Amino acid sequence: MKQSQQFFAEYVQLYRPLLNRLNNLLAPYQLFHSQWGILKLLRIDGEMTSAEIAIRRQVEKPSVTKIVQRLLEMGLVSIRPGTDRREKWIGLTEQGQVTVASIMADLEVFYEDLLEGATEEDLEAGIRILQLANKNLYK
Repeated sequence: MKQSQQFFAEYVQLYRPLLNRLNNLLAPYQLFHSQWGILKLLRIDGEMTSAEIAIRRQVEKPSVTKIVQRLLEMGLVSIRPGTDRREKWIGLTEQGQVTVASIMADLEVFYEDLLEGATEEDLEAGIRILQLANKNLYK
């Protein structure tokens, strides 16, 4: 098998078990990885609209709307009107900020354990390769 094929075979082998473990780590917070992805995006980049979230998360807008509604019910996000009456800005609440910080601390330990034995150079190379593959996927 060519190295390029093995690289992606390894990625596919990692992907599903990683999501399962991530969901297990998020379970005490009553969250799933799809919800976590939106919370983390809002934490890192700040308020945005459903349309922006859909583009950034590469999911359909109705999926974002459903997830945001659940996060709203949980008190983790708030929605405020924009200048256009159709525009609604989604952001983290104070409770959402605290929850995200707690999850990020939990995940830091998890990720460090997963990457045990990897050097900084290994991580930088891995990040570059995945970014390149992502870029080439959309050209």
